[in-house]
Amino acid sequence: MTGATRFERLIGTAVTPEAFKAQAIRGSAYVMAAEGLEVLLRVGSMAILARLLVPEHFGLVGMVTAITAVAERFKDVGLSVATVQRKDITHEQVSTLFWLNSALGLLVFGLFAALAPPIARFYGDLRLFPITLAIASSFLWSGVTIQHQALLRRQMMFGRLAGIQVSASLLSIVLAVILAKMGAGYWALVAREVSRNAFQAVGSWAAIPWIPGRASRQANIKSMLAFGGDVTAFNLIWYMAFNLDQLVIGKVFGATPLGLYRQASSLTMPLLQFSSAISSVAESALSRLQGSRAEYRSYYLRIVNVLAFVTVPIALFLAIFAEEVVLVVLGQSWKAASGLVRILAIAAAVRTLAGTAGFVMVTCGFSRRYVKWGALNSLGLAFFIFIGMREGPTGVAFAHVAASFLLLAPALFWGFKNTPVRVADFLRAIRRAVMASLLMSGGVLLVKQAASSHQNALSVFLLGLALGIPAYLVAWLVLPGGRDELKRTIGNLRSLFTAVGR
Repeated sequence: MTGATRFERLIGTAVTPEAFKAQAIRGSAYVMAAEGLEVLLRVGSMAILARLLVPEHFGLVGMVTAITAVAERFKDVGLSVATVQRKDITHEQVSTLFWLNSALGLLVFGLFAALAPPIARFYGDLRLFPITLAIASSFLWSGVTIQHQALLRRQMMFGRLAGIQVSASLLSIVLAVILAKMGAGYWALVAREVSRNAFQAVGSWAAIPWIPGRASRQANIKSMLAFGGDVTAFNLIWYMAFNLDQLVIGKVFGATPLGLYRQASSLTMPLLQFSSAISSVAESALSRLQGSRAEYRSYYLRIVNVLAFVTVPIALFLAIFAEEVVLVVLGQSWKAASGLVRILAIAAAVRTLAGTAGFVMVTCGFSRRYVKWGALNSLGLAFFIFIGMREGPTGVAFAHVAASFLLLAPALFWGFKNTPVRVADFLRAIRRAVMASLLMSGGVLLVKQAASSHQNALSVFLLGLALGIPAYLVAWLVLPGGRDELKRTIGNLRSLFTAVGR
C-alpha cells in the first residue's frame, strides 16, 4: 500500500450530515471531558508541587517560558490550521507541510540554544542558561507532531486527541512530582515542560498511522502557506503581548514575584484552556459549514452559549473565593497570590468569550483581518501593561482587565463583519448566563462575608460551592425566558456528555 493510498483511506471517507452532526457533538464531549480532567490534573499538580518547591523555582521557569511561549505559537507557522481549514488536501501536500514543520522545529531549537546566554544575561541569572537549552528541546518534539494532530482534528478524532492530551499531562506531572521529591528543584518543572511534548509526539504518531512522504515543490501549498502565514502573524503578535506581563515582572521585580504571578495565572488558565479546546472543535466543524450561513450561525451560537454557561460563573466564583482557592490549592506561603487570582479571573471571563470572534474570522477565510484584529488587541494590552507596571504585579494584572473590557466591542464588531454572525446574536447567546452569574455572585459574596471569620478556608470554599451551584440555576429560572433557555443549554451540555459513551 502506497503512502498516498493509506492517506486517502485515513481522511478520504465522506460523511453524511447526520454523521457529521454526531461527530461534532462527540468531539465537543471529548474536549469537555478532557479539559475537565486537565483541570483536575493541573490543580492537583499545583497543590503537590507548590508544597515541594518554592515560588522562586516557578519564577525561574516562568522567565524562560515567557519568551519561549511566543515561539510556541510560531512553531507551526499556521500550517496545522491550514490543514484543518482546507476543503480538500492531498498526501503530497501534508507530507510537505510535515517536513516544513519539522525543519522549523529544528530551527527554533537552534535559535533558542543560541539565545540561552543572552536570556541569562537579560535576567541576570546564570541558572537560566541550562534551563533555556532544556526547554528549547521541546520544539524538536512538537515539530514532528503538528501535522499528525492536525489530521486528527480534521477528521474530528477528538477522542484520540483527548486521550493523548490527558495521558501526556498525567505522565509529565508524575515525572515532575517524582523529581521534586528527589530534590531536583526547578528541574522538576523543566522536566514537566519537555516530557509533555515528548509524550504527545509518541501518542500522536500512535493514534494516526500516517507516514509522511517526501516533500515536493509541486505540492501546490502556496495558498496554504499564505493562510498559515496570516494565522502565524496573529499568534506572534498576540502571544508576544500576552506573555509581556511575565517578561516585565521577571525583569523588573524578580523571580519570586513572577512565581506568585505565574501560579495565580495558572489557577485561571483552565478557563482559557477550555475555550481554546472548544475552539479546536469549532474550527473543524465551522470550516465544514461555510456554505450554510444558517447552520454556521446556529452551531456557533450553541458553542458560545455553552462557553458562557460554564466559564462565566466559574470565573466570578473564583474571583470571590480567590483567597480560599489559593490557601487550599497552593498553601499558606502562597497567600500573596490571591489578589492576583481575583483580578485575572475577571479578565479570563471576558477573554474566553471574546476569543470566539477569532475562530469565526479564521473559518470564514478572513485571515488577514484576523492579523489586524490581533494587532489591535495586542497593542492595547501592551499599552495597559506598561501603564500598570508602575503598580507592580497587581497593576499588570489590572492591565488584562482593562484591555479585555475596553477592546471587547471593537473586537466583536470587526470580527463578525461580513460573516454569518452578528454582535446581537453573540449578546443574546451570553446575556442570561452573565446575568445569572452576577446574581449568583451577589448571593455567595454575602455568604462568604458572613462565614469567613468563623471557618477555615476549605470550609468556606465548600460552603460557597454548595450554595453557588443551586443559586446559579435558580437565577436562571427567575430571569425572563430563563427557564426555556436553561433547558436548551442543559440539553446542549447533556448531548455533549452523553456523546462520550457512544
